[in-house]
Amino acid sequence: MTERFQRMYSVVMAWEGGYVNHPNDPGGETYRGISRRAHPHWEGWQYIDSKKAVPESLVASFYYINFWNKLRCEDMPYPIGEYLFDFGVNAGIDRAARLVQSLVGVKVDGIVGEVTLSAIKRYDTKELMNRLLVERLDYYIGITLARKQLSVFFLGWVRRTLSTYKMLIGNNH
Repeated sequence: MTERFQRMYSVVMAWEGGYVNHPNDPGGETYRGISRRAHPHWEGWQYIDSKKAVPESLVASFYYINFWNKLRCEDMPYPIGEYLFDFGVNAGIDRAARLVQSLVGVKVDGIVGEVTLSAIKRYDTKELMNRLLVERLDYYIGITLARKQLSVFFLGWVRRTLSTYKMLIGNNH
């Protein structure tokens, strides 16, 4: 795992709780943001089911392989990769990939490849971050209006989106 991933992983984990099974969460049962419904075969569920502590390395490697690497965050300019990683963890990697693809004007297929990466690298980073911020907020407004049971999460999503944006924009790398 890279240093860049580890820094952002710590930020994301500050927003993702421990074990949660909120009745309004469409992800159902989750542990540190990992949904059992979406990832039923993740090794960590065996620990949880037997009431044992989940090794931190298991959680970190899950996010590194299934989110950071699949979105190709390491290949993106700072802080675009970090912001997409956070959005991917919260809203899904397909949604995060499609969002950035639509903003940079490439084919929207949910797969971050060389064409998407080249377009991201050509885009002004600050402008893309600003557009990602607006589109993330718009996404949360849209799903909350469409599914009233999600309104309980709305303020948390907005706080996370704004806080992460400010933290990333304020850090010069």
